[in-house]
Amino acid sequence: MNDLSIPMTTVESTLREAGRQHLKVRARVRYSAESGETEYERSYEPYAIENGEVVVFSLFRNEFRTIPLADIRKVEVTDGEFRPRRPIDL
Repeated sequence: MNDLSIPMTTVESTLREAGRQHLKVRARVRYSAESGETEYERSYEPYAIENGEVVVFSLFRNEFRTIPLADIRKVEVTDGEFRPRRPIDL
């Protein structure tokens, strides 16, 4: 029998584990603009992964955002813990 499930990426597994443990992450994200493609780093609280996107609370924007998993180039767990602002579904 063939397993047709898609394997979980390192980015996805890191986000899931951090969210379950209420740990903040630092992510490097690709962004396409009219002027071209760029990357930025931000700190987030991970909450859910759905339809190929991660739902996070952006500590920079102070609001919930969705980021396509394919746009996240690197993610690492930081030492900072967070108190969930809504239920975590990871």
